[in-house]
Amino acid sequence: MSPGSSRRLKNVAELRMLTHPLRLRLFYALTAAEEATASRLAELVDESLSLVSYHLRELAAHGFIEEAPRRSGDRRERWWRKTHEGFSFAGSEFARDPQARGVAVAAKRQLLAHQISRLERWIDEDHAWGEEWTDASLASESLLRLTAPELAELSAELTAVAQKWAERGRVGAEDRPDAPAREHVLMFMHAFPFPP
Repeated sequence: MSPGSSRRLKNVAELRMLTHPLRLRLFYALTAAEEATASRLAELVDESLSLVSYHLRELAAHGFIEEAPRRSGDRRERWWRKTHEGFSFAGSEFARDPQARGVAVAAKRQLLAHQISRLERWIDEDHAWGEEWTDASLASESLLRLTAPELAELSAELTAVAQKWAERGRVGAEDRPDAPAREHVLMFMHAFPFPP
């Protein structure tokens, strides 16, 4: 997996993988862990090992994850990692076929539900993180008047900014003993037209 690599989803079978909440949770758990065994992932998502193992095999069959090199001598232990840093898809690529459009809508809803559940957890637990993290967090909404090309340009700029900060988090600042602790930070934004 190359840093910052993203997979463009172009068929319904790939998209359908994202409509299953547990598969999506497993994908994000691997994002945080980078590499993990099925038993560790089962702990992280609080599900049975057999169910997690099944869904990991499904994700692997569709190329979202792959087996990672073994980290121990235990041959029964399989390690997993993502094949790409992330994924994207354009709803317009699925708009002509009503069934495909339905799958794309379900995938978008599942992604949004996951994001909202993380935000709700933050709202419930922000006090436990302390003032520094609470003050550093972001909640923002802007009402803009843009054309479709301007919105595309804004999207590209914001994506570039997010990628810059993702890369900064990957580069070895932790190698210094006095480096501040890094935490996983979820940032999600939505920008879309709406009738006022």
